[in-house]
Amino acid sequence: MSTEFIPRRGWRNQHLQTTRSRILPPRVMLPESRMDLIDLGDGDRLAVFSNDGAEDLPTVLLVHGLGGSAESDYVRVTAAGLLAAGFPVVRVDLRGAGVSGQYCAGMYHAGKTQDLGKVIDWIDRPTAVVGYSLGANATIKLLGEHPPGVLAGVSVSAPLDLSVGAEHLHRRMFGLYEKFLVGRLKDEVLRPGARYTPEERQAVLAAKTIAEFDSAITAPRHGWRDAAQYYAVNSSQRFLPEVDVPLLVIHAKDDPMIPVGPYELIDWEALPTVDLILTEHGGHVGFHGQGQVPWYVPVIVDFLTRVSRPVTPDPAADAPPVTAELPER
Repeated sequence: MSTEFIPRRGWRNQHLQTTRSRILPPRVMLPESRMDLIDLGDGDRLAVFSNDGAEDLPTVLLVHGLGGSAESDYVRVTAAGLLAAGFPVVRVDLRGAGVSGQYCAGMYHAGKTQDLGKVIDWIDRPTAVVGYSLGANATIKLLGEHPPGVLAGVSVSAPLDLSVGAEHLHRRMFGLYEKFLVGRLKDEVLRPGARYTPEERQAVLAAKTIAEFDSAITAPRHGWRDAAQYYAVNSSQRFLPEVDVPLLVIHAKDDPMIPVGPYELIDWEALPTVDLILTEHGGHVGFHGQGQVPWYVPVIVDFLTRVSRPVTPDPAADAPPVTAELPER
């Protein structure tokens, strides 16, 4: 599988790459999934959607990004590719997102790896984790915390430095991407059944930027002073040196939402278990190339196949040479 990304003709532009799935939603047919609810121990429950696969392959846990869900196009199209290759797949709605919103009073954030740990415990078999955008940040952080049972991971378009990412979002495209994401966050927080005080709701409604939202609700809800402290504690670049299992990191230099700067500051050669694919084009979780599915799907499938099925040594190769004694003449 080639790791060179060639944009689809006429779709090289970073914004077209980023928004193509909204302009032309892909038709993704998935077999019927089983839904389960995972108790988080504090009254909240996560909805997960499972499909079985080969017993000799790990289960792949797919983690959506900010404002997404288990039904997001990028999650579904990856799930289809993995299932076709034989992998069991679990898609999760993070705390407060998607169907989980019906069963949760709380919210997810970029470093809430405890919830992912609960899902991995529930899976209870070897697991690989694939995350996108904010979910990719959480995936890298999770791998750096060495959870038992996790054998590999993939990050697609991760904001390695959350502070730099928030500032970048505020400055790019007149803040249009930021306005979209803040709107999605407000919808999640203000959903029916979510437990927030009137003061918290007012602060959420007043927030106009990601940083304002995180200072108003994400940080204080989880014990941090403000958005700056939340970003400092949970940025995945801090955890990269601790990753000791195979990790594939995919990012595009022209990502309009996540700047490439933090990627260029890391000494990737010093990270022996981490492979970086940094492409010239691709946008944010876009990578729409010549095929019918985004380029990252077969790349992910190929990577996880290689790290999940190590070559079994040939017993004959280690056996002593067979010799025969010639009869005396």
